[in-house]
Amino acid sequence: MPLHNYPGRLLLATSVSSALLLATSVAVAVYLNAQQLRTAEVLNENIGSRRAAANLHETLVDLAALHERKVTNLEPLFERVRLHLSEIDRLADKGGEQELAQQVTDSFARYLLLCALTDSSVAAEYLTTRMIPECDRLRDFNALEIEKSELDHRTTLRRLTWGFVAVGVLGSAAGLLLGYGLARGLRRAMDSLLIRLQDASGMQEVATVEWQRDGRSVLDGPEGLANRVEQIVRQLQQREQDVRRAERLAAVGQLAAGVAHEIRNPLTSVLLLIQMARLDPAAGALTDADLALIDSELGRIEQSLRTLLDYARPPKLERVKCDLTAVAESAVQLVRGRAGQQGVTVRFIPPEAITLDADPGQLRQVVVNLMLNALDAMPTGGNLELNVGRDGTDATLTVTDTGPGITPAMLPRLFEPFATGKETGVGLGLVVSRRIVEDHGGVLHGFNRPVGGATFVMRLPIG
Repeated sequence: MPLHNYPGRLLLATSVSSALLLATSVAVAVYLNAQQLRTAEVLNENIGSRRAAANLHETLVDLAALHERKVTNLEPLFERVRLHLSEIDRLADKGGEQELAQQVTDSFARYLLLCALTDSSVAAEYLTTRMIPECDRLRDFNALEIEKSELDHRTTLRRLTWGFVAVGVLGSAAGLLLGYGLARGLRRAMDSLLIRLQDASGMQEVATVEWQRDGRSVLDGPEGLANRVEQIVRQLQQREQDVRRAERLAAVGQLAAGVAHEIRNPLTSVLLLIQMARLDPAAGALTDADLALIDSELGRIEQSLRTLLDYARPPKLERVKCDLTAVAESAVQLVRGRAGQQGVTVRFIPPEAITLDADPGQLRQVVVNLMLNALDAMPTGGNLELNVGRDGTDATLTVTDTGPGITPAMLPRLFEPFATGKETGVGLGLVVSRRIVEDHGGVLHGFNRPVGGATFVMRLPIG
């Protein structure tokens, strides 16, 4: 092959082969992916229907339990049943499923009529003997559909796997053939070039070819390529170091701005009170209200600095036998005054003692942080509920509020340092709280409630 024609032929052969291989791979991938998406969609729909039926069954069981306890205010559970029925009706896409869903809906309508016209025991008996079994049949139907969908999904995945294996084998074979042809042609072109160089130089061996670039000698070949790659790698490493340094400086700047904001506001209030007292001595000394405000603002400064120190220098755990219920109760007492000022109702019914091997001071700090965050979300009043209980081998503590909830932008960044949705705050409270919980071997997570507000759950191992 003539040397000057080699690049064009190389490009043509590579382009044609790559285009054919790409077209084949895309066609197979699109077909297999469409099949996989179809079976996955069916499986997800069946799983959703099964989950909705299970949720309805759970609510009906709760409703039956309330009938046994002679509870009269059942409207909240009625609303939950309506929501579950609406979800079931939306997901029902098969004849048998739609028929069963309609039966459950009709039974609920008759049950509501019985509740309004007859004794509660009659409605409870109808709920237990008629509606719950119909819900169970719907749930069993969805379970069978899930099994069928899983079987179809596995079959599709098997086809998908073998299809990609076939594409890989085809691509490998085509690559080998194309590579062999290109290497053979390139070898011939290089041999032709070397022969011409030998003829031109009149030597049996050709010396290393070099040229000058910017006054420096650059090797043409593997050595030159390696040198250029090494230079690029060094440049990328330097850029990575510069980026990290810039990120650290940005974090320090963000931290400094947050701390300055937290300290400046209360400090300004204190300074104004002192300056007013000094400018007008005839008005008298600082009043009790002024002193209380100064004490409160200095407490805010101390809290900000303590949070910063806890983040920068975590205190060492001092584990002792302690009662999680007593820790929660002491935290409630600490925030009850502020809750009263904001018109927030705090609900906490102390359960039985739950003994842990933990640091009570640090756990109290976590509970207080969670409750203060909840109070920040309800400046004009609301409900704050604190629950302590057991879940298997774990102790759980739940803080629930009726505020606006966590914004979608903040939800995935709850536990990131310096991330905050408040006008004040440095964004370290939840970070420190989660670290304390994880140091105890537990977990802390937060989420929005379906009915509004936010919930934070702390789980700690018992013993």
